[in-house]
Amino acid sequence: MRNVRAAVRALERVGQVVAVSRLYRTKPWGRADQPDFCNAVAIVETDLLPRSLLEALQRLESELGRVPGERWGPRAMDLDILLYGDRRVDEPGLHVPHPRLFERGFALIPLAEIDERYAEAVAGLPRGERESVALMSEDQLVDRVRTLAQAFLETDLMRLRIEDANEDAVEFRRKTVAAKRATESAATPAAPPAPTHLDPIKADLVGILHMSRPAVSKDDRLDDDRELAYVEALGIRNPVRSLGGGRIASVLARDGQPVEYGQVLFEIDRG
Repeated sequence: MRNVRAAVRALERVGQVVAVSRLYRTKPWGRADQPDFCNAVAIVETDLLPRSLLEALQRLESELGRVPGERWGPRAMDLDILLYGDRRVDEPGLHVPHPRLFERGFALIPLAEIDERYAEAVAGLPRGERESVALMSEDQLVDRVRTLAQAFLETDLMRLRIEDANEDAVEFRRKTVAAKRATESAATPAAPPAPTHLDPIKADLVGILHMSRPAVSKDDRLDDDRELAYVEALGIRNPVRSLGGGRIASVLARDGQPVEYGQVLFEIDRG
């Protein structure tokens, strides 16, 4: 599941992702002696021609952990071009529409979820092929977040952040400081108020983060828009700006750190 979500985020580097299906668990295709697959389909608007798009997807596969292996064997990532609008391509190593699209439930079912034109084709799949595809349950993740959120409500924590590698973070914050017990308030100074308008500043692409100089620290004041850092990718310097004034509430990355698209780097209190 993490690999598929990371791949969807990476697709933003080849175009604009306009729709993504839910995640589906699928019985292995081609070789049965391996774990179930996790599949999804995305619709991407891109300026790349089919061959250039294929090459870009192959580079993403390598970056996301795919290594050469046997055909139909286990793999960390597999990005295929199922369709390219109404265009047909028949070239060495590139055939669009995908020649086995209408035989494979794991591709056709999620495709029909986000493009209703293919619903009838799903109905024409063999029954066994349809039954081999099932939505992936995220009940365990939901229960985990619910338990942690309840624990957060029952304590004096000001902030709870739940994250995992290659996943979007879930964060809970209190807007006001919880009242302390009378016995604690006399001995402990009051905590500072929580930010009134917290604005996350995220990475716009994958690369290496470099802090701008002078480097900002927590609680620094910004009078106006300024460059906080830049992400270096393929030798290109891409600035990360504060997009206005405020107080640096947190610095969530360090100089020289690899960052992903959408990763929160700074938080600014605009209050």
